[in-house]
Amino acid sequence: MSSNVNIKYVNHSMNLDQPSVFVFTKNEIPSFDALREGVAWRVINKVGRGSSCNFTFPISTEISASWNDGCCRTAMLPAVIGSRFCVAKDSTGIVLRADGNASSTTSIDVCSDIQTPGGVSVSLYKDGRVVMTKQVVSYNQKATFVLHPKLYWGLASEIQEGDQLSSAVLNSDSFFEQDLEGVSEVTVGLYGNAEDGYSFKIDGWK
Repeated sequence: MSSNVNIKYVNHSMNLDQPSVFVFTKNEIPSFDALREGVAWRVINKVGRGSSCNFTFPISTEISASWNDGCCRTAMLPAVIGSRFCVAKDSTGIVLRADGNASSTTSIDVCSDIQTPGGVSVSLYKDGRVVMTKQVVSYNQKATFVLHPKLYWGLASEIQEGDQLSSAVLNSDSFFEQDLEGVSEVTVGLYGNAEDGYSFKIDGWK
């Protein structure tokens, strides 16, 4: 994915119970568990049959760290794949700073150099919304994020943007995978009904 991708969602279904559509992406490391660690990056509500919703999946990514149960947070910095960051303490207090190159050219690494109760939490953002989170990074440990140009779509009875999927009421544990490689615009449709079930399909792309 070398540029922003414009995405259009269209509801073709008879979803009379009006479930929410949510979109997330995965941290492509072996230990990542989508149901436990996935974050709802986008949530689409109340888009009726024949109606649509447009949004952009940007190529740019930002990063920040938080501590004290999320009450305190660093500034948000641009994060390029292959870069490394460190949560450290300087003369002004706790900050997030660039720290050279990641251990792999395909990852973003964040190390913690501070000792604080509960460790630190590290989040990646796209379009100002949380797209991926590592909840607990202990002192002298690191979080590793590997991003592939893919989105995953699902339905939920109860979910909010920024929620971890583990805290949501999901309608299914399986998700529709959308590959964004080489795509600049794409339309995703929701089809089906309560009797036959629901499914997402790519209606068109370029």
